[in-house]
Amino acid sequence: MSTPLVIDNEGIGGGPFLTMSLDASAGFTQDDIDGNTTSCRISDSNEVSKGSAGDKLFGKVVWVSTQLVSGTTRPVSCAIQARGVARLLTDTPSPEVNQMVELAGNGKVRKASADADIAVGGHLMRGQVIAVDSSNGTCDVWLG
Repeated sequence: MSTPLVIDNEGIGGGPFLTMSLDASAGFTQDDIDGNTTSCRISDSNEVSKGSAGDKLFGKVVWVSTQLVSGTTRPVSCAIQARGVARLLTDTPSPEVNQMVELAGNGKVRKASADADIAVGGHLMRGQVIAVDSSNGTCDVWLG
């Protein structure tokens, strides 16, 4: 009897990673990394944030520095996976295979919303879903 093939593409094609700073109001901490709430958007020059619901996905924060911005609890920098396959936590509406995603605003992604000229899930966002694991609340996204 054969064992079923288990495909795991997480991280494939992800490096090298980009070094970025973190938005002062909606940045990331080690708690976000530990909790996998790591979906991000570009918020300023070489800066990322969690963004707001409906924002365009840029990538996945994979590391935050232990050095903090003076007088704050905000890490000085982070590393971003901006290409390859990223495994991200999902929110509602749940992503679907072969559809696009957008930020949910809480470090997670959701199915891209409709546009006047584009069907629901086909929004011109970044991140095509290649796998969904509804039992773990994650999806694998091809960032490009």
